[in-house]
Parts: sequence; C-alpha cells; structure tokens
Amino acid sequence: MVEERGASLTSSMTRIQNVAVVMARIEIWPVALLVAASVVSTRALPLTLVIAGSFWLIRWLAYGRPSVHSPVDSAAALLVLMLLVTLWVTAWPETTRPQVYRLLSGIGLFYAIINWATSPTRLWMLVGGTLFAGVLLALSSPVSVLWESADGRLPFVPGTLYVRFDALAGDRINPNVMSGALVLLLPLALALPLFCWRQLSGGHRILVALTLLILTGALMLTRSRGALSALAAVLMVLPGLRWRFGWLLPLIVILFSVLVLASGVGVDVGTLMTSSRSGGWEERLQIWSAARYMIQGFAFTGIGMGSFQVVAERMYPLYMTAPGIPHAHNLFLQIAVDLGIPGLIAWLAIFTLVTATLWHVFRDGRTTGNMWAAGLSSGLLCSQLALALHGMTDAVTWGMVRPAILPWALWGLAIAAKNIYKPATASSNEHAIT
Repeated sequence: MVEERGASLTSSMTRIQNVAVVMARIEIWPVALLVAASVVSTRALPLTLVIAGSFWLIRWLAYGRPSVHSPVDSAAALLVLMLLVTLWVTAWPETTRPQVYRLLSGIGLFYAIINWATSPTRLWMLVGGTLFAGVLLALSSPVSVLWESADGRLPFVPGTLYVRFDALAGDRINPNVMSGALVLLLPLALALPLFCWRQLSGGHRILVALTLLILTGALMLTRSRGALSALAAVLMVLPGLRWRFGWLLPLIVILFSVLVLASGVGVDVGTLMTSSRSGGWEERLQIWSAARYMIQGFAFTGIGMGSFQVVAERMYPLYMTAPGIPHAHNLFLQIAVDLGIPGLIAWLAIFTLVTATLWHVFRDGRTTGNMWAAGLSSGLLCSQLALALHGMTDAVTWGMVRPAILPWALWGLAIAAKNIYKPATASSNEHAIT
C-alpha cells in the first residue's frame, strides 16, 4: 500500500515537472508581451509582476532551481531590497508604487531572458525582436512624442516638419524619452553589420539597413543633443573595437576639436544643456544641487521613487527653473535620490558587472574568430557607453518613463551571450543567422 502511494506520488510529481518544463520553454513570450503591454499602459504592471514572478516557481519545479546563476544576482537582490525600503519611506505611495512595479518588471524581464535564451538561435531571436521593437518605437514617434517647436538646436532639421506631427496623439512622451531609448538600440544595430556584414544574407542586409535608417531618422527628429553626443561617442569607439587601428579615429577627432577650440571657435555648453523644461547650464546646475541635498538628507533610504518634484518644491525650491521638474536630469543622481546610496551602489554594480562581462565576451569572440559574439558584445558595450553618457544629462531610462525596462532587456542579452559564447565551446562562425 505504501509502495503504491509512493509510486502514485512520484507519477504526479513527474507530470507536474513535465508541465513545468513545457511552460518554462515558452516563458519569454508571456513575460515579453506583458512587459510590452505595461509600456503602453501601467494597468498591465501588476499582472506582469504576477506572471514574471510565477515563472520562478515554474523553473524550480522544472529544473530544480528558480533561475540560472548570473554575476549580478547579489546586486539585483540589494536593489529589490531597496525597493521595499522605498515603499516603506515614501510619503506618496500612489506615485512610488507604479515606479517600483516598473523596475521589478524590468528585473523580471532580465531573468526571463537569461533563463530562456539558452542557445544561439534563441539569443538571436531576442536580438532581432529587440531591434524590431525599436523600429516600432521609432515609427510611432510622430504620434507618440510631444514635439517641441523649432528652437534652432539642430538647424538641419526643419521646424516646419513638427507642425504636421502636432496634436496627432493625446498621451505623448517627451522627445528626450524617445531619444534615450533609440540611442541605446542604435549601437547594436550599427555593430552587427560592422562585424558580420559578410555573414549576412542579402535580405538581412536590407533589413539591417532599414533598421539603421529608421532608428537614426527618429533620433534626429528628437533633436536631443545629449543623445546625439552619446551617439557620436559610440561612432568613435566602435571602429576601435572592429579594427586594429580604429582607435586612431577618436584621437583624430580629439585633435581636431582641440585645434577648433584653439582657433577661437567656442562651444556654448549652455545651449547644449538647454531644454524647454530645465533651461540652460545654470538651471541644470541648480537641479543637480537640489538632488545632492536630497541625497545628503536621505542617504540610506532615498526619498521614495517618483517624489523628486514634490520634495524639490517643498524643501529645495528651484528658483531658476520652470515649475514641475520631474527628475534630477542625471541618471546617477536620480537613482541615489530615489533609492539612496545603497540603491545607487546596487545599480552601479549591475552596470559594471554587465560591462565587464561584455568585454570578456568581446575579447573571447575576437580571439576565437566568432564575429557574431564579437559584434553582439561590442554593440551592447557601446549601448552601455551611451547609457552612461546620456545619463549624465538626463534620467529617461529610470523610474516611470516607458524606456525604463530597456536597459534590463539589454543586460539580459549580455548575460545570455556570456552563458552561450563560452571560450571553451566557441567556434568561428557556426552561429550565423539562418
């Protein structure tokens, strides 16, 4: 009798495990679709968290572990802990809660990617899907961006063009938010043809060219100097990663810049920093100063995600700027303001570990002649460069803004690439896209 019960229990557990394995194999699709839905509407955020969280149990039932190991696990755990702290300390939970949900959904997407992308085929499916999502985002820009009137920032973009886009949609985003997403995706779209052009078929070459054209065109429309400056840095670094003497290009550009400055032609930094909301250099300095005061006052807990505007108006008035400044206009300051110094340390640890991981994948790819691994890792490396540089003057990849989940998607691709392209098993070009 006991043996029969034991056999029945074993059979039931086997069936449960088989069902869990089947569900784990399709994990990325429901999680990615819900994350995409949450970008469109915050109402999808709670369901996104429930589904993404349920797959931790499903993986444990299927494989005996809730997730594959990644170098950022400890830092991600600290970040989640600080999210609990921010929910505890915030005076405006209705503002903080959606931002916490958004960040948790990004973390959920990260782990869904590294657990599902266990083969080169799956990895490149996600790379293509990420670029395709970027194309859709760029194509939506005429009706999804709150275009500003022409202000002469980029004279080669005619101001009359934006009149046609005016009032095409109700719920629209700031141009800097759009540019913050596009500048993270463009390095990936640039690196793949740069490293793997010969391995691409004719159809893939056309698709890559169209992707570059659409992403670049939409980025130019935003007229974001911060994003364009980050893209310029990417364009200087990528040749150095691709060719042995490619590092001469940034040296030439720096030398040319020094000669231009020496000739008396100056660059108005205030103009580069100007926007319709935060003004010029002096105004931006005042915003950063207020952020530093907030960090000093709430160093260990932060003020609560999403509370910058209210706290600034009540405790650190910004006399030189227009009212309603929503964030610190600096990614690193904003993270520390929201989650305190521990939260910033956790985020920087993730960023640093991912960057170091990508460098190892890139180096191993070049050593073994695997140009797919080298191209993917170099593009993601330059995305980290763009994230850091653009983050010096804006914070559009954090908080409640829609592209806030994008860094987590790229980080997931980075860790998945590390797990797949291992030095011991990498071969020259066996992972070409078919």
